[in-house]
Amino acid sequence: MAAAPAVRIPPLSCPLPTALHYAVDQINKDGLDWICRFVQFTDNAEWERYAAMKPGYLPGYVMPRAPLMPALQTVANLLFWLWAYDDLECDEVGDRRSVDDHILQLSGLARIVEAPQSGRVDNPFLASLADLRAQLVRIASTVQVARWASAMQLYFMANAAAAIQRANGTIPDLDTYVAQRIHSGAVKPCLLLLDLADGYELPTPELENTDVQALNEMVCTLVGWDNDLLTYHKEVVRGGADHNLVTVLANARGYAAEDAVRESVHMRERVMRLYLRLHAQVHANSGPLRRKYLAGLSSWVRGHLDWGMRTVRYRDAGADLPDRLAAEPVDLDPSPLPIASIEWWWDRLDPAFDYTESRMV
Repeated sequence: MAAAPAVRIPPLSCPLPTALHYAVDQINKDGLDWICRFVQFTDNAEWERYAAMKPGYLPGYVMPRAPLMPALQTVANLLFWLWAYDDLECDEVGDRRSVDDHILQLSGLARIVEAPQSGRVDNPFLASLADLRAQLVRIASTVQVARWASAMQLYFMANAAAAIQRANGTIPDLDTYVAQRIHSGAVKPCLLLLDLADGYELPTPELENTDVQALNEMVCTLVGWDNDLLTYHKEVVRGGADHNLVTVLANARGYAAEDAVRESVHMRERVMRLYLRLHAQVHANSGPLRRKYLAGLSSWVRGHLDWGMRTVRYRDAGADLPDRLAAEPVDLDPSPLPIASIEWWWDRLDPAFDYTESRMV
Protein backbone atom coordinates (compact mmCIF):
# COMPACT_ATOMS: atom_id res chain seq x y z
CA MET A 1 0.00 0.00 0.00
CA ALA A 2 1.34 3.43 -0.96
CA ALA A 3 2.16 5.84 1.84
CA ALA A 4 -0.39 8.57 2.51
CA PRO A 5 0.51 11.92 0.94
CA ALA A 6 2.28 14.38 3.19
CA VAL A 7 0.22 16.97 5.01
CA ARG A 8 1.05 20.41 3.67
CA ILE A 9 2.91 22.66 6.10
CA PRO A 10 2.13 26.31 5.32
CA PRO A 11 4.71 29.14 5.41
CA LEU A 12 5.45 30.39 8.92
CA SER A 13 6.07 34.00 9.88
CA CYS A 14 9.40 35.11 11.33
CA PRO A 15 10.16 38.84 11.00
CA LEU A 16 13.69 38.44 12.33
CA PRO A 17 16.93 39.07 10.41
CA THR A 18 18.73 36.18 8.73
CA ALA A 19 22.47 35.57 8.37
CA LEU A 20 24.82 32.68 7.66
CA HIS A 21 28.33 32.28 9.05
CA TYR A 22 31.02 32.93 6.45
CA ALA A 23 32.90 29.73 7.44
CA VAL A 24 29.88 27.43 7.48
CA ASP A 25 31.46 24.84 5.18
CA GLN A 26 34.50 24.58 7.45
CA ILE A 27 32.20 24.22 10.49
CA ASN A 28 30.35 21.45 8.69
CA LYS A 29 33.52 19.59 7.66
CA ASP A 30 35.12 19.78 11.10
CA GLY A 31 31.90 18.65 12.79
CA LEU A 32 31.53 15.64 10.49
CA ASP A 33 35.18 14.72 11.09
CA TRP A 34 34.64 14.95 14.87
CA ILE A 35 31.47 12.85 15.08
CA CYS A 36 33.06 10.16 12.85
CA ARG A 37 35.84 9.70 15.39
CA PHE A 38 33.26 8.17 17.73
CA VAL A 39 29.99 7.16 16.10
CA GLN A 40 29.81 4.25 13.68
CA PHE A 41 26.83 4.54 11.36
CA THR A 42 25.27 1.15 10.59
CA ASP A 43 25.66 1.42 6.80
CA ASN A 44 26.67 3.81 4.04
CA ALA A 45 23.07 4.86 3.39
CA GLU A 46 22.67 5.93 7.01
CA TRP A 47 25.90 7.91 6.93
CA GLU A 48 25.04 9.50 3.58
CA ARG A 49 21.65 10.59 4.90
CA TYR A 50 23.30 12.17 7.96
CA ALA A 51 26.03 13.93 5.96
CA ALA A 52 23.65 15.09 3.22
CA MET A 53 21.60 17.14 5.66
CA LYS A 54 24.71 19.34 6.20
CA PRO A 55 24.34 19.49 9.98
CA GLY A 56 26.96 22.22 10.21
CA TYR A 57 24.66 24.64 8.45
CA LEU A 58 22.40 24.79 11.50
CA PRO A 59 25.15 26.24 13.75
CA GLY A 60 26.09 28.42 10.77
CA TYR A 61 22.60 29.90 10.73
CA VAL A 62 22.02 30.16 14.48
CA MET A 63 25.47 31.56 15.39
CA PRO A 64 26.26 33.62 12.30
CA ARG A 65 28.37 36.27 14.02
CA ALA A 66 30.48 34.07 16.30
CA PRO A 67 34.24 34.37 15.79
CA LEU A 68 35.89 31.38 14.12
CA MET A 69 37.48 30.05 17.29
CA PRO A 70 37.46 26.66 19.08
CA ALA A 71 34.41 27.71 21.12
CA LEU A 72 32.24 28.00 18.01
CA GLN A 73 33.23 24.56 16.77
CA THR A 74 32.67 23.01 20.20
CA VAL A 75 29.14 24.41 20.37
CA ALA A 76 28.59 23.25 16.78
CA ASN A 77 29.82 19.76 17.74
CA LEU A 78 27.08 19.61 20.36
CA LEU A 79 24.54 19.90 17.54
CA PHE A 80 26.33 17.18 15.55
CA TRP A 81 26.11 14.96 18.61
CA LEU A 82 22.42 15.70 19.14
CA TRP A 83 21.48 14.93 15.53
CA ALA A 84 23.35 11.62 15.60
CA TYR A 85 21.95 10.65 18.97
CA ASP A 86 18.40 11.53 17.92
CA ASP A 87 18.58 9.49 14.72
CA LEU A 88 20.49 6.46 15.96
CA GLU A 89 19.32 6.17 19.56
CA CYS A 90 15.93 7.91 19.94
CA ASP A 91 13.21 8.53 17.39
CA GLU A 92 14.03 5.91 14.79
CA VAL A 93 15.12 3.04 17.03
CA GLY A 94 11.70 1.36 16.94
CA ASP A 95 11.65 -1.99 18.72
CA ARG A 96 15.39 -2.56 18.58
CA ARG A 97 15.82 -1.64 22.25
CA SER A 98 13.73 -1.79 25.38
CA VAL A 99 12.63 1.30 27.26
CA ASP A 100 14.64 0.08 30.26
CA ASP A 101 17.83 0.04 28.20
CA HIS A 102 17.06 3.46 26.79
CA ILE A 103 16.54 5.00 30.23
CA LEU A 104 19.70 3.34 31.54
CA GLN A 105 21.59 4.87 28.64
CA LEU A 106 20.11 8.30 29.36
CA SER A 107 21.18 7.91 32.99
CA GLY A 108 24.70 7.06 31.87
CA LEU A 109 24.83 10.10 29.63
CA ALA A 110 23.59 12.29 32.47
CA ARG A 111 26.37 10.94 34.68
CA ILE A 112 29.00 11.68 32.03
CA VAL A 113 27.82 15.29 31.85
CA GLU A 114 28.00 15.52 35.63
CA ALA A 115 31.32 13.72 36.15
CA PRO A 116 33.07 12.41 33.01
CA GLN A 117 35.77 10.71 35.06
CA SER A 118 33.17 8.59 36.85
CA GLY A 119 33.07 5.47 34.71
CA ARG A 120 33.59 3.64 31.43
CA VAL A 121 32.88 5.41 28.14
CA ASP A 122 33.03 2.44 25.77
CA ASN A 123 29.67 3.35 24.25
CA PRO A 124 30.30 5.77 21.31
CA PHE A 125 27.74 8.27 22.54
CA LEU A 126 29.17 8.24 26.05
CA ALA A 127 32.68 8.64 24.67
CA SER A 128 31.77 11.48 22.31
CA LEU A 129 29.81 13.30 25.01
CA ALA A 130 32.74 12.96 27.42
CA ASP A 131 35.02 14.38 24.74
CA LEU A 132 32.60 17.25 24.13
CA ARG A 133 32.50 18.06 27.84
CA ALA A 134 36.31 18.02 27.93
CA GLN A 135 36.35 20.52 25.05
CA LEU A 136 34.04 22.79 27.05
CA VAL A 137 36.18 22.54 30.18
CA ARG A 138 39.20 23.72 28.20
CA ILE A 139 37.55 26.86 26.84
CA ALA A 140 34.61 27.77 29.13
CA SER A 141 34.34 29.05 32.67
CA THR A 142 33.14 26.71 35.41
CA VAL A 143 29.87 28.67 35.47
CA GLN A 144 29.28 28.15 31.73
CA VAL A 145 30.03 24.44 31.99
CA ALA A 146 27.65 24.11 34.95
CA ARG A 147 24.87 25.95 33.09
CA TRP A 148 25.26 23.62 30.11
CA ALA A 149 25.41 20.50 32.28
CA SER A 150 22.24 21.46 34.14
CA ALA A 151 20.35 22.02 30.89
CA MET A 152 21.59 18.69 29.50
CA GLN A 153 20.25 16.91 32.59
CA LEU A 154 16.79 18.34 31.84
CA TYR A 155 17.13 17.20 28.22
CA PHE A 156 17.87 13.64 29.35
CA MET A 157 15.00 13.74 31.85
CA ALA A 158 12.52 14.94 29.20
CA ASN A 159 13.61 12.19 26.83
CA ALA A 160 13.29 9.58 29.56
CA ALA A 161 9.71 10.72 30.10
CA ALA A 162 9.05 10.52 26.36
CA ALA A 163 10.52 7.00 26.25
CA ILE A 164 8.20 5.85 29.03
CA GLN A 165 5.21 7.43 27.29
CA ARG A 166 6.07 5.67 24.03
CA ALA A 167 6.55 2.34 25.77
CA ASN A 168 3.12 2.71 27.39
CA GLY A 169 1.49 3.83 24.17
CA THR A 170 0.65 7.16 25.82
CA ILE A 171 0.30 10.40 23.91
CA PRO A 172 0.73 13.20 26.48
CA ASP A 173 -1.92 15.84 27.07
CA LEU A 174 -1.20 19.28 25.66
CA ASP A 175 0.06 20.95 28.83
CA THR A 176 2.33 18.01 29.67
CA TYR A 177 3.71 17.98 26.14
CA VAL A 178 4.33 21.71 26.01
CA ALA A 179 6.27 21.60 29.28
CA GLN A 180 8.33 18.62 28.08
CA ARG A 181 9.05 20.21 24.70
CA ILE A 182 10.86 23.10 26.32
CA HIS A 183 13.60 20.59 27.19
CA SER A 184 13.19 17.55 24.92
CA GLY A 185 14.65 19.29 21.85
CA ALA A 186 17.93 20.20 23.62
CA VAL A 187 17.67 23.82 22.53
CA LYS A 188 18.25 25.14 26.06
CA PRO A 189 21.79 23.67 26.38
CA CYS A 190 22.65 25.36 23.07
CA LEU A 191 21.24 28.70 24.16
CA LEU A 192 23.28 28.57 27.36
CA LEU A 193 26.44 28.35 25.23
CA LEU A 194 25.63 31.31 22.99
CA ASP A 195 27.82 33.61 25.04
CA LEU A 196 30.71 31.14 24.96
CA ALA A 197 30.54 30.85 21.18
CA ASP A 198 30.47 34.65 20.87
CA GLY A 199 33.48 35.12 23.13
CA TYR A 200 31.98 36.54 26.32
CA GLU A 201 30.21 35.40 29.49
CA LEU A 202 26.77 36.71 30.37
CA PRO A 203 26.66 37.41 34.14
CA THR A 204 24.39 35.05 36.03
CA PRO A 205 21.97 37.77 37.27
CA GLU A 206 21.49 38.85 33.64
CA LEU A 207 20.78 35.32 32.46
CA GLU A 208 18.53 34.42 35.39
CA ASN A 209 16.39 37.53 35.01
CA THR A 210 12.78 36.29 34.84
CA ASP A 211 12.10 38.02 31.53
CA VAL A 212 15.22 36.50 29.97
CA GLN A 213 14.19 33.08 31.28
CA ALA A 214 10.79 33.55 29.63
CA LEU A 215 12.47 34.47 26.34
CA ASN A 216 14.72 31.41 26.59
CA GLU A 217 11.67 29.19 27.07
CA MET A 218 9.89 30.86 24.16
CA VAL A 219 12.85 30.19 21.88
CA CYS A 220 12.92 26.54 22.98
CA THR A 221 9.19 26.35 22.29
CA LEU A 222 9.25 28.12 18.93
CA VAL A 223 12.13 25.99 17.71
CA GLY A 224 10.47 22.85 19.11
CA TRP A 225 7.07 23.55 17.55
CA ASP A 226 8.59 24.65 14.24
CA ASN A 227 10.61 21.45 14.29
CA ASP A 228 7.44 19.47 14.99
CA LEU A 229 5.80 20.97 11.90
CA LEU A 230 8.84 20.51 9.66
CA THR A 231 9.50 16.94 10.85
CA TYR A 232 5.93 15.68 11.16
CA HIS A 233 5.93 13.75 7.88
CA LYS A 234 9.45 12.38 8.46
CA GLU A 235 8.39 11.15 11.88
CA VAL A 236 5.20 9.57 10.51
CA VAL A 237 7.34 7.70 7.96
CA ARG A 238 10.40 6.89 10.08
CA GLY A 239 9.13 6.98 13.67
CA GLY A 240 8.76 9.45 16.53
CA ALA A 241 5.51 11.18 15.55
CA ASP A 242 3.89 10.35 18.89
CA HIS A 243 6.01 13.08 20.51
CA ASN A 244 4.99 15.88 18.17
CA LEU A 245 2.65 18.84 18.66
CA VAL A 246 0.58 17.85 15.62
CA THR A 247 -0.05 14.37 17.02
CA VAL A 248 -0.75 15.71 20.52
CA LEU A 249 -3.36 18.14 19.19
CA ALA A 250 -4.93 15.53 16.91
CA ASN A 251 -5.27 13.19 19.87
CA ALA A 252 -6.52 15.85 22.31
CA ARG A 253 -9.03 17.48 19.97
CA GLY A 254 -10.01 14.56 17.75
CA TYR A 255 -8.59 16.44 14.75
CA ALA A 256 -7.53 15.21 11.36
CA ALA A 257 -3.83 15.87 10.76
CA GLU A 258 -4.59 18.89 8.55
CA ASP A 259 -6.60 20.55 11.32
CA ALA A 260 -3.94 19.76 13.90
CA VAL A 261 -1.33 21.39 11.65
CA ARG A 262 -3.53 24.47 11.31
CA GLU A 263 -3.91 24.84 15.08
CA SER A 264 -0.19 24.22 15.62
CA VAL A 265 0.60 27.10 13.27
CA HIS A 266 -1.80 29.42 15.07
CA MET A 267 -0.26 28.50 18.42
CA ARG A 268 3.30 29.16 17.27
CA GLU A 269 2.25 32.47 15.71
CA ARG A 270 0.87 33.66 19.03
CA VAL A 271 4.09 32.70 20.80
CA MET A 272 6.09 34.43 18.05
CA ARG A 273 4.09 37.65 18.57
CA LEU A 274 4.70 37.46 22.31
CA TYR A 275 8.41 36.79 21.78
CA LEU A 276 8.76 39.88 19.59
CA ARG A 277 7.02 42.08 22.13
CA LEU A 278 8.87 40.83 25.21
CA HIS A 279 12.17 40.82 23.32
CA ALA A 280 11.69 44.51 22.49
CA GLN A 281 10.86 45.27 26.12
CA VAL A 282 13.90 43.44 27.50
CA HIS A 283 16.20 44.84 24.81
CA ALA A 284 15.23 48.39 25.74
CA ASN A 285 16.29 47.75 29.35
CA SER A 286 19.53 45.84 28.69
CA GLY A 287 23.22 46.60 28.52
CA PRO A 288 25.58 45.61 25.69
CA LEU A 289 26.22 42.00 26.78
CA ARG A 290 22.58 41.12 27.32
CA ARG A 291 21.66 42.75 24.02
CA LYS A 292 24.25 40.54 22.38
CA TYR A 293 22.66 37.51 24.00
CA LEU A 294 19.18 38.64 22.92
CA ALA A 295 20.42 38.89 19.33
CA GLY A 296 21.63 35.31 19.66
CA LEU A 297 18.19 34.17 20.76
CA SER A 298 16.59 35.70 17.68
CA SER A 299 19.24 34.13 15.44
CA TRP A 300 18.23 30.76 16.84
CA VAL A 301 14.55 31.26 16.00
CA ARG A 302 15.21 32.47 12.46
CA GLY A 303 18.25 30.30 11.79
CA HIS A 304 16.48 27.09 12.70
CA LEU A 305 13.69 27.93 10.24
CA ASP A 306 16.14 28.86 7.48
CA TRP A 307 17.98 25.57 7.90
CA GLY A 308 14.89 23.45 8.48
CA MET A 309 13.16 24.60 5.30
CA ARG A 310 16.24 23.69 3.23
CA THR A 311 17.76 20.55 4.70
CA VAL A 312 17.17 17.18 3.07
CA ARG A 313 16.80 15.80 6.59
CA TYR A 314 13.13 16.78 6.41
CA ARG A 315 12.51 16.89 2.67
CA ASP A 316 13.88 13.47 1.68
CA ALA A 317 10.90 11.65 3.23
CA GLY A 318 8.51 13.38 0.82
CA ALA A 319 7.34 16.15 3.13
CA ASP A 320 5.34 19.05 1.69
CA LEU A 321 7.25 21.90 3.33
CA PRO A 322 7.28 25.65 2.71
CA ASP A 323 10.17 27.15 0.76
CA ARG A 324 9.61 30.67 2.05
CA LEU A 325 8.42 32.51 5.13
CA ALA A 326 4.92 33.94 5.44
CA ALA A 327 4.65 37.65 4.71
CA GLU A 328 2.18 38.10 7.57
CA PRO A 329 1.25 35.97 10.62
CA VAL A 330 -2.04 34.09 10.42
CA ASP A 331 -2.89 34.85 14.04
CA LEU A 332 -2.57 38.26 15.72
CA ASP A 333 -4.43 37.34 18.91
CA PRO A 334 -2.40 38.90 21.77
CA SER A 335 -4.12 36.92 24.53
CA PRO A 336 -2.31 34.10 26.35
CA LEU A 337 -2.59 30.56 25.12
CA PRO A 338 -4.69 28.63 27.66
CA ILE A 339 -1.84 26.29 28.59
CA ALA A 340 -1.02 26.31 32.29
CA SER A 341 2.72 25.68 31.98
CA ILE A 342 3.37 28.75 29.81
CA GLU A 343 0.60 31.26 30.58
CA TRP A 344 2.97 33.13 32.88
CA TRP A 345 5.00 34.32 29.86
CA TRP A 346 2.29 36.81 28.97
CA ASP A 347 2.41 38.22 32.52
CA ARG A 348 5.91 39.54 31.80
CA LEU A 349 4.63 42.18 29.37
CA ASP A 350 4.68 45.72 30.72
CA PRO A 351 1.40 47.49 29.85
CA ALA A 352 3.23 50.82 29.85
CA PHE A 353 5.81 49.77 27.24
CA ASP A 354 5.43 51.03 23.67
CA TYR A 355 5.26 47.85 21.60
CA THR A 356 5.53 49.38 18.15
CA GLU A 357 6.63 47.15 15.32
CA SER A 358 9.67 49.34 14.67
CA ARG A 359 11.04 48.50 18.12
CA MET A 360 10.74 44.74 17.70
CA VAL A 361 14.28 43.65 16.94
